[in-house]
Amino acid sequence: MDIIRIILKDLNVRDILSALLVNREWCRAAVPFYWKAPFSFTSKRSRAALKIYQMYLEQGSSSTSAQGEALKVLPFFDYPLFIKELNYTNLLMLVEKIELILQMLTDRGARLETFIIENVRVYNYNEVYGLWTRPCYVPLFNTLIHVEVHFPFMNNNFIKPLAENCARLGHHSQQFAKESINSLEKLISAQRCPLNLRLVYPNGPGHMLIKAFQSGLEYFQRLELVKWNFAGCDWSWLNNCPNLTEFAITNPPPQVFKILGTENESYLFRPSLNKKSRVLTEHWHFDKDDDEISSMQKFFFHHKKSLRVRYDPRIVS
Repeated sequence: MDIIRIILKDLNVRDILSALLVNREWCRAAVPFYWKAPFSFTSKRSRAALKIYQMYLEQGSSSTSAQGEALKVLPFFDYPLFIKELNYTNLLMLVEKIELILQMLTDRGARLETFIIENVRVYNYNEVYGLWTRPCYVPLFNTLIHVEVHFPFMNNNFIKPLAENCARLGHHSQQFAKESINSLEKLISAQRCPLNLRLVYPNGPGHMLIKAFQSGLEYFQRLELVKWNFAGCDWSWLNNCPNLTEFAITNPPPQVFKILGTENESYLFRPSLNKKSRVLTEHWHFDKDDDEISSMQKFFFHHKKSLRVRYDPRIVS
């Protein structure tokens, strides 16, 4: 079973679905992988997941006399328990009573690792976008290790709950520099745990970004800066990041090499599965005394093999 799980980790969703049909043993191993992100793919996949979730919602609303009948029709697997990634925006586009889904997941003991939220206008969006911040859902969100936020975001009051609920917070910004960096500064100021930040912004104002960093340099654990414009910026602040274990950047200026040294690794990665173009980043890893950090010193932001390849200048891609 352990060997099967190792194989499944490298498969995409379509291949995992095929693995479900091999036999019972493969089915038991593949189901958690197939159901860990039910709302992060196609709308058809999300609607199918909602039909299964509806069975658990009906069970929760059944009367005592009818509850036995409801239990009989539940699936063999406890599918809500497998969810690890929640694309909140995609779910909002499909469900009106989002709080019912969140409460059901919380009650059944689901624990999220990844939370994705985008700025897409939906009905009564100012209210529903903040539903997940309610104290009753804390058990569902306090195990997060990655949060992806697409700016501009309509309410900065949600930034602090993100920081409070996430032990190691990832942040992804794509556009609208001023709004994004202002919110990022609030996030860093509110955070009191190690930060894993991957910041992507083609030709973004690097001087504004570095200024925002100053409020929490001691919390940076891993930091990747992709496609920013750092012309004329001072990089001496890197000397004031005592807990930094990984640093990555596109087109590093000479001062970065002078501060961090020349022992780094080059990687090509695709920003998404839908894009063929690749971006070259340089990665530095640092040894720390802490055993937990040292055991993860080869952490990469581009952890999916399908999205990254080691860069060899002798090979023309």
